[in-house]
Amino acid sequence: MTTTSDLFFPKSVHSFLQEIAFFGFLFCLLIGTGAVLRPERTVTFRILALLCVSVSAEILSVYFLLKDIYFEPLFINHFYIPFAWLLGPGMYSLFSITATEGRFSRFELVFYLPAVGFFLGFPLISFFSPSLFASKPIEYFTTGRTSWLDILLLLAYVGNLYYYLRVVWETRSVFHFRNLKESTGARLLLYIIFGSGSITFLIVLAYLLRDIHLLLLSMVGTIAYAAIGYLAQIWFPQIFHEIGPSVREAYRNSRLESVDLNELKQKLETLMQKEKLYLEEDLSLQILSSKLDIKPYQLSEYLNQHRKTNFSRFVNTFRVEEAMQLLKKERDANILSVAYRSGFNSKATFNLAFKSVTGLSPREYLRSLKNS
Repeated sequence: MTTTSDLFFPKSVHSFLQEIAFFGFLFCLLIGTGAVLRPERTVTFRILALLCVSVSAEILSVYFLLKDIYFEPLFINHFYIPFAWLLGPGMYSLFSITATEGRFSRFELVFYLPAVGFFLGFPLISFFSPSLFASKPIEYFTTGRTSWLDILLLLAYVGNLYYYLRVVWETRSVFHFRNLKESTGARLLLYIIFGSGSITFLIVLAYLLRDIHLLLLSMVGTIAYAAIGYLAQIWFPQIFHEIGPSVREAYRNSRLESVDLNELKQKLETLMQKEKLYLEEDLSLQILSSKLDIKPYQLSEYLNQHRKTNFSRFVNTFRVEEAMQLLKKERDANILSVAYRSGFNSKATFNLAFKSVTGLSPREYLRSLKNS
């Protein structure tokens, strides 16, 4: 059977690539370990550690391929595949956390389910049918045969390209020429996405063309890319902090790019002030956004960016103003009744919202009216 030692001439190149691969594995693993051990135990560094460990696992698999090293049980020879399924979601989460200033959406956990499934499934499948893992990674390039494992790996990297394109789409305004010219953060984001996307595309191309040389070129590119990023952080410690503002601004602009803000403002005022939609106690972000013909995330972004508030505070302000008018007209009214008539569904919520808007509890406000 053909081995990787038959694919390179002279042998010194083969040995050099082995050393590069082993160095890359250790280098990425150490960066990942450093991210875990940092005193700032934030989600950002946990995701960064996950990415580094995943990349180191991919590079280690290339090292084993170059050394013709294989293990028992056989599924271990393909355990780099679940790690490949972590790369795209990890990069997207890193972008998402940056765009939302540290908030990690639980919905994004769905992106990690395939990887978790493969981590758990490979040992289980191997226990019942070890022959399914009998093919060696090198055989895809040397024999022309395609196993289900090769398809899984290719799908992982195609999926990763999708996540990178999604990041580009959600921050598309940052890549305008003028913005790239003026913003260091925008240029750095372009470098990160272009570098990751190019390497991933090269891997996909290597598998589509069955060209192991392209695969090894992608490995060298990955190590160089990681090294440049690490050195940039050492030489210019503040440089990566410039990405956040650029990403957040682009993210906001992109999400509201298709929305006519003046029309949205008028429709919102009509619904809240004339139709008094806030009196519906089951009013939600989804319901209000559907009446405005926009997506829930667009309404949330509009309220955050242009009204400097969130959905709950926005609606409760109208409800509190309604309650204040009722209390002025009916000074002997039952406070709980006023709360329900104003759109609140509980007395506790009403009390909290009322005090946050007026600085007084409903009873204190009613007492002040009677004393005036």
